[in-house]
Formats: sequence, C-alpha cells, structure tokens
Amino acid sequence: MARGRRDNHPLIVFREGAAGLRRPALVGTRLYVWQVVDTVRANENSVADAAGYLGVSERQVRAAVDYYADFTEEVDRYRAEQLEFGPGS
Repeated sequence: MARGRRDNHPLIVFREGAAGLRRPALVGTRLYVWQVVDTVRANENSVADAAGYLGVSERQVRAAVDYYADFTEEVDRYRAEQLEFGPGS
C-alpha cells in the first residue's frame, strides 16, 4: 500500500481475506469499508444514524466514506465479490 494512502486515510487498514485479497476495513472494528458505505446508504446517507447502528463513532464512518470517495471502483469491486461469493471469500 502506498504511503500516501495511509497518510490520507489513517483510520483504514487492510485485511487479507480467504482468497488472499487485501480489503480496506475500518481500524479497530471488523467492518469493511463497503459495509459501512452500505449502512450509510441504508440510513438515507446519515453518518450519525449509520454510526449509531454500527456502534462506531461518526468520525470512523466519515473515514470510511472518505476512503470510498477516493477509491470507489476498488471498494465497489470488493463489495461485488463479497456479495457474489459470500462470507470468507
């Protein structure tokens, strides 16, 4: 991962899945960025409501949304793969 990505998104870490792919996740949680973004969308784009539902801070939700804004295609690809292949993929 490029140093700039870590600098710009310090609350995002990468976890390796069963398929060996590194996926962006919210630091200190078991949540992937795509899950946070889906939750924001399901809550009428409310960061506060999504944070309450997920049990994380609004700052953490904003971090995931900001990462998504910078790397939309990457996150959408991970989301599609996860939904297609299910847990553990």
